[in-house]
Order: sequence, then C-alpha cells, then structure tokens
Amino acid sequence: MSAATNLRRGSVMESAEPTFGSAAQADCVAFISDAETHGVVETVCQSHFPGVQVKQGGTREAVDHLAAGAPPKVLIVDVSDSNKPLSAMLPIIAAFAEDTRVIAIGAVNDINLYREMIEAGISEYLVKPLSDRALDAALTRAQERKAVAAAVAVSPEAKAAPETGKRSLIAVMGTRGGVGASTTAMNLAWLFANEHKRETMLVDLDLHCGTVALALDVEPSHGLREVLDNPSRIDSLFVTSVATKCGERLHVLAAEEAVDDEIHFNTSAVSLLLDELKKTAGVVVIDLPRNAHGARAVILAVATDIIVVTDLTLAGLRDAIRLYTMIQQVAPNARVVFVANRDGGREGTVSKAEFEKALGKQITFVIPEDAKANQAAANAGKPVVAAASGSKVSAALRGIAGTLNSGADKKKAKKSFWSLSRK
Repeated sequence: MSAATNLRRGSVMESAEPTFGSAAQADCVAFISDAETHGVVETVCQSHFPGVQVKQGGTREAVDHLAAGAPPKVLIVDVSDSNKPLSAMLPIIAAFAEDTRVIAIGAVNDINLYREMIEAGISEYLVKPLSDRALDAALTRAQERKAVAAAVAVSPEAKAAPETGKRSLIAVMGTRGGVGASTTAMNLAWLFANEHKRETMLVDLDLHCGTVALALDVEPSHGLREVLDNPSRIDSLFVTSVATKCGERLHVLAAEEAVDDEIHFNTSAVSLLLDELKKTAGVVVIDLPRNAHGARAVILAVATDIIVVTDLTLAGLRDAIRLYTMIQQVAPNARVVFVANRDGGREGTVSKAEFEKALGKQITFVIPEDAKANQAAANAGKPVVAAASGSKVSAALRGIAGTLNSGADKKKAKKSFWSLSRK
C-alpha cells in the first residue's frame, strides 16, 4: 500500500478516532502535509506508541487540535507549510502543556533556525527528507528527557549535580593497527562510567572503520560527521543529541561512513567539539586513530592523559619511539602512559626491559594475552571488563582506569599491578 493511499485513508478514518475534545491525553499526534513524510512518521511512531494518530495538516491544524482538547504527550508538527517556521510555531509553543514534547519537521536546513527552535522550547527540529533513523532517535531522546524531568519533579535531590574534581580528556592511540587501542579505549570508558560513576563520553574518530559502536552493540550516529563538517552546529545540546546512550553514564560518539568517502578533519571543528565535550562529561575518552592527521595535534595538545598502546615487537618499538617524540613536542604537559598489550611471550617479541631502554620510558601497564576473555566479550557484545570481569585482562584495565581516575602516583600504581599479575 502506498504512502499516498495511507494518507488519504487516514483522512477518511479520522471520524472514527477519539474527538479532539476528549479529556484523555493521547500518546502521540502528528500533523503531516506530504505523503512521503506521512509514511515515515506513521511507521516509526507505531513502534513507539500504541495509539498514534497521524493526520494530514500542518501548524494550523496543530493549533486547532491544542485549542480543542488535551495536548498529547508527543506532538509532531510539519512546519514546511510556512515561510517563517518559528513564527508559525509560536502559537503551538504557547499552547502545549509542560509535559508535552514537540518535534517540528521542516524543509529549511539552517543552524540558526535549529537553535531558535530549541531555545523556544521545541524538543527537536528535523529536516526533510525525513529518515526513519532520525525520527526514531528524536522520539527516543524526547522520551528520555521526559523521564528525567519526571524523576527530578518527584525527587528534586535526584537532579544531577555538576561533576566536581578533575575533568579528564584521555586520548588513546595505538602504535600500529591491531594492537588493541580501540579495545582499551572502550573498556576504560565503560569502567569510568560504570565503576567510577563518572559521566563519560567515548569518541571514536575512525569514521570509516571504527569498532567502538560495533563492540558495544550500539548504532553509530551520522551526527558525528555532521558535527565535524559544520562547526557552526556545535553546541552542548547538539553534541548530546547526536551521541548514543550506552547505559546510565556512558555516551558514545561514533560513525560508519562509506569507505570511499574522503574525510578531512576541520581543526576548528575539532577544537570546538572538544570544548563542548569537556562541558558535557567529566571524562572524555577519545579513540584517536593514527591517520586522523587534522585532529591529532589539536587533541593531544589539550589532553590531560595520553595512552599509547603497543605490542612488544620491533615494529611496535619503532613506532612507539616516533609517537613519543611527537607527543613530547605537541603535548609536553600531558601525562603519557605506555601500555603493552597482548603480552604472551610470543616469538618475535622484544623483552619489556629492552623495549623500555630503547624507548627511554617505562611501560606502566602490561595487558596479558587472553583469547578466551576477548572471545567472551565479542560474543556478548560487551567490553571485556563486563563480559569477563574476573580475567587478568580486566584486572589490568581496572588498574589503568584507577590510576587515571585517582591521579595516583604512577610508581605506586605500577607496583600494585605487578603484585596483582604475579598471583
């Protein structure tokens, strides 16, 4: 059945629906002016609400609806029928209830209009052509915000207080591909959020082949690319809205762009993004790929901590020396932690002592090889610290997170880890 048929049928069937004057508050009511958007709204909203009403119309019909009866919990309004979308929304803004979430859908793609809509009280402003994913994400965020507001209303002390103490921006880099930098970043972020109870933002800057979202079993967002391509859109609200929630305190910014799509990092966009991330979360963990040239120097220059993950091979040693030389130049004030990953005494590896002597810096932590724990994590779609909590791998990762979180003396942290690893 075509969307146009659905739209016409919806108009005919309106008489069978509850009247606008009904005292009961509807879950969701939408006023849509075109058949294509109507089909998307109807399909997506039905997965969120059992009694959604999708009607033909726009701002005028929405105003009439609000004037005639109880406002719905979620109101979706097509504002593309107006040359001045914000002005057309003003009567709706004045009329909807405090607990109503309003989503506007328009044809104008303009950051200033988006900000004006949000400042006026609109929950989301989406641009046509409307995608299923964009509307689904908007509805999810609107419902989450409503739940938070309800919890605060019932218990004012439940309102989250600004996080005190040191704010950390942790950049995680690998000397070579496959040494486990992404796995380390993901597990540390999970530990900060779930065991250290800190608001955490995890950012995967490998926009083509990043593995963070896949490993955490969450949907990557198209918003990260949009943020980096359009610095004018960057503010705390927009950054939060494009991040994917992964538990109570962990948010993930990741993408999955086409492999043939050439990406250039805008340094001003990266700098603005970092500023907003630091306002949003107490801990920001960035999985920084080696090929993110435009972003690398900007991120390292403001990082509080830099973790370099390597294997104990000649190639790992060569690249560790090169990275450490670069880090000392661009980030002289950052705490630099070297982590040797997948240490199993395999053939071709360099001894830890020889590696440290050539590098001129100690390896603070060693993560042992544990194929069983890593496989358990992959099968569960969870970090290894959650899927194999009692493993030696998890113990090593907890040691790193504890050191970074507490700011403890590195020598003490090292002693604590080695005593643990010998058990």
